[in-house]
Amino acid sequence: MEEKGRISISNIAVLVFLSIFGDCVLVYPSIITGISKQDAWISSLLSIPAGLAVLWLLLQVHQLYPELTFIQLCQRILGPWLGALISIWYLFHLLINSAIYLREVGDFMNNQTYVMTPLPVINLILILVMMWGLYMGLEPIARTAQILFPLCLVFTLFLILCLLPQCDSQQLKPFMDQGIPKVIEGSIFAVSYPFGELAFLLMILPYVSKKPGLKKSVLLSGLTASILLSVLLIVSLMVLGSFVTENSVYTSYTLSKKINIGGFLQRVESMMSTAWIITTFFKTILHFYAFTLGMTQLLRLDNVRTFLGPSFMILFGLIIVSAPNITYYLDTIVHAWIYWDLTDSVVLPLLLIVVHKFRSKGRHSLGPG
Repeated sequence: MEEKGRISISNIAVLVFLSIFGDCVLVYPSIITGISKQDAWISSLLSIPAGLAVLWLLLQVHQLYPELTFIQLCQRILGPWLGALISIWYLFHLLINSAIYLREVGDFMNNQTYVMTPLPVINLILILVMMWGLYMGLEPIARTAQILFPLCLVFTLFLILCLLPQCDSQQLKPFMDQGIPKVIEGSIFAVSYPFGELAFLLMILPYVSKKPGLKKSVLLSGLTASILLSVLLIVSLMVLGSFVTENSVYTSYTLSKKINIGGFLQRVESMMSTAWIITTFFKTILHFYAFTLGMTQLLRLDNVRTFLGPSFMILFGLIIVSAPNITYYLDTIVHAWIYWDLTDSVVLPLLLIVVHKFRSKGRHSLGPG
């Protein structure tokens, strides 16, 4: 099956930004602070160059065969059997990630806004919207993301600017109180989450229409999103302190409740929740698009739309069984998830590059002469 739509350089840059920002807007400060405490901002800043290196590695894999997706790359480089095995591992990761992201959105809406609405109903509505987006294809998804992107960016910047008067740098002290090992551990988490979750890009990049400025645009987008996440984390630490940041599941939502300018501008948390739902939705739909496209290519089906119905039924079930609640997800799943993320975004790309180089040398040594 071949995707007919093509997206531009600006489209993929926006999609990368939204995918990095995604669910991290709300839960990133809590996760990193839970490890590094008040030194979480150091961990976050240290993770930026390492995270960009992960993104650069993914782009290098794409450059091996720019017209092929990850599934096709595995079969071309590793052969049909090993390639299929690696592909199944990769696709299952995409499927589980999609379920987790939708569960995050469902739990948030169920706990904060639609408290009387059953969680399965919220999940079903989200799935139906996703199904319509996937039915339309990659190009409409990317164009819609580009339309909504300024809204998410403005809301986030508005949140940060309005909280600046409440920032207290004393909340960041004492520096390095947790020790270097905890700072490094926090950095590893910050690399995996969100950069390690960008492995799905290897299913999207072949459909970018103009490639000359691809690497620069994607890396710049990743740099911008990661800096903004770090700024959000620093503001959270300076306003709420490390204890509240660590123990507040939806940290950015909690921050938005603290905005009060002149007793007039307040209660703007709906803006933050809107931005978070939009970014997480696009992160989810891209993961699930990569999964459905990959399964279609692996099973050699003629049309991805024939696979949408069964895949969405599987997804609906996985949303419920993936985690009993968001607290369990943050306390249990996240700590094990980094190894899966880094395997798909670092180990597998390195494997493909190494095997490709060895096979290329072998072909050259067997060449003329």
